[in-house]
Amino acid sequence: MKKVAMYLRLSKEDEYIKDESNSISSQRALIKKHIRGIPELKKMETVEFKDDGYTGKNMNRPRMQDLLTMVKAQKIGCIVVKDISRFSRDHLETGKYLEQIFPFMGVRFIAINDNYDSKDFVGGIGEIDVAFKGILYDFYSEDLSEKIKTSFEVSRAKGKYQATLAPYGYRKDPNDKYSLLIDDEAAEVVRRIFREYIEGKSAYQIAQDLNGEDVEAPAVYIKRTVGYDCQKDHKGKMIWNNATVMRMLRNESYVGTYVYHKYEQTAVGGGAKKVLDPEKWKRVPNNHPAIISDADFERVQNRLAQNKKHGFRKPVHPLSRKVECGLCHHNMRHESSGYPKFTCAHMYLDKGNWHERNTIRDQDLEPIVLSAIQKQLDLRASSAEICEERRQGQQEKMDAAECKLRDLQLSLERLHGDQMEAFEAYKDGTTDKDAFLQQKEMYDQLEFKLNDGIQKQTEVVKALEKELDAMPEGLAVVDETITADKLTKELVDAFVEKVILKPERQVEIVWKFKQ
Repeated sequence: MKKVAMYLRLSKEDEYIKDESNSISSQRALIKKHIRGIPELKKMETVEFKDDGYTGKNMNRPRMQDLLTMVKAQKIGCIVVKDISRFSRDHLETGKYLEQIFPFMGVRFIAINDNYDSKDFVGGIGEIDVAFKGILYDFYSEDLSEKIKTSFEVSRAKGKYQATLAPYGYRKDPNDKYSLLIDDEAAEVVRRIFREYIEGKSAYQIAQDLNGEDVEAPAVYIKRTVGYDCQKDHKGKMIWNNATVMRMLRNESYVGTYVYHKYEQTAVGGGAKKVLDPEKWKRVPNNHPAIISDADFERVQNRLAQNKKHGFRKPVHPLSRKVECGLCHHNMRHESSGYPKFTCAHMYLDKGNWHERNTIRDQDLEPIVLSAIQKQLDLRASSAEICEERRQGQQEKMDAAECKLRDLQLSLERLHGDQMEAFEAYKDGTTDKDAFLQQKEMYDQLEFKLNDGIQKQTEVVKALEKELDAMPEGLAVVDETITADKLTKELVDAFVEKVILKPERQVEIVWKFKQ
């Protein structure tokens, strides 16, 4: 027998709006009461799905995914939420589920505070109301996101450290989570790294010495002292390497400066971020106790600048950062001198955990990977088929963008109708002047945002259309590369997730697509 699903959601944004009605307990009580009032639902078994601390701007929520899995397995007959925004704040995603997926799967959807019950809406104005309300939720999320961002900016400008973890060498003040204190054990390691680099050691030599003395790598130290697993998905042992040492040598935190605004979010509710240029970073000097003096930090930066000035960029191998050691599960380093090859450098960095030599020459590895890609192409019929799959994926993106544009245009038309009705009500004396002016101000704001959204979404559609037109009808570039018997970065990036080098030069290739 199918079940009734209660879906509850509370996001971090809700912390900034002290509305008890949004609390998990209030949502639960409201939904249970509503279910008890509907005889056919009252008889069904109820199952609860709760996401606490997740944004509604996307569907990447653990319990939401559990709910959708049960829907696909046809175990859910009805979903009840406090309001549509609890289910999702993405109106396009909401429309897809309410108008296509749930009706097809025979799932009834109820949003209590929105007076929406899919049993009573079959086409017509119901869906338009939901789409229009979705637009309002979109704007609400964007406005709220801006308010939260502003709140964070003000707090950071005052020197309040807001990252989850303190930088290695520091710890959070137990009496003030926004302040940093020196962690003596880790700070001593930081001082040693700066001291030895000033004395002339390379970052590689420093990392090798630290591993040789069994000094815990930062991720291991943080897990032991704080209990936070920074590398829970990493298969191999975490050790010091030159990249870790170099990051520490460049870290301005060690002179007492709080650096923030290093990244900017590219979309509201999304996880994608872009890295800003260091000149655009924001800084609060003398914000916390310094581990390194300004003079020593300056000496280190001068040496780093000199090394960069006199260094040269080696050509990047197409498989660079793709080859993994099958013994210790770290990325293998490419050496271009002598006989170009991939070798596991971690066995040299951590001599106390030496494993058998694991290396393979370019001349041996490249034909293996190239041949494997060719076999995958043969298995998938032709390169044109793969290209067509990519074109279809791009077309789906464009269709979704056009659908969102149509929703915006439809909402604007509906808004114009509401504006006219408000004016007619004012003319007829149904509403007074003050009420009409308040309505007009709200409608004008919505109209401005809708027009702005339509303009931006039109640009998105045009950009996707341009990308689609630029895509080749066949994978001619790939075919040409293969017949030229040479790997390129574009070819590898298109097909290969990673290459694992196992003992006796056994090679396993993990593909980016389903095999």
